[in-house]
Amino acid sequence: MAENNIVGKDAVISWVWTGGTVNLATDYRSVSVKENVDTAETTAGADTHKTFLPTIKSATIDYSGLFPTGGTALYAALAAGMTGTLTVAPEGTASGKVSHAYPAICLGATYDTPYSDVVTINVTFQTTGAWS
Repeated sequence: MAENNIVGKDAVISWVWTGGTVNLATDYRSVSVKENVDTAETTAGADTHKTFLPTIKSATIDYSGLFPTGGTALYAALAAGMTGTLTVAPEGTASGKVSHAYPAICLGATYDTPYSDVVTINVTFQTTGAWS
C-alpha cells in the first residue's frame, strides 16, 4: 500500500556540536543509520548449532548531501574528531514519529567535486554512548 510509505522530504537531520547547531536536512540526499550489537558466543557441550547473546550496542550513520556555497561552517562542524549529538527523524519531530538522538563522533568528511556537477559532502558518524 503506497499510502503507508513515507518520503524523506519531512526529515529532520541536525548535528549539535561545540560550535552550534547545523541543519543537515536542508541539502541532504541520503542518511543511512546502521544500528549494531556485538554478541557473545554461548555454544557449549552437545550443542549442534552456535548460540549467542546480545552484548554491546553501537551504530554508524552515513550522511550525504550537497556542499553549500561558503560552507566553511559546515566544513568545521564535520571535521574528523568533532563530537556532538546527531538527530535523525525520518518523518520529522512530531509526537509519535521515529526520532533518535545519537551522541556521536564525526569520523570526517569527504568532498566530491565533479567537473560538471554539484559538489557533494559525505560523512560518517560513530555513536559513543546510549542513544534515545
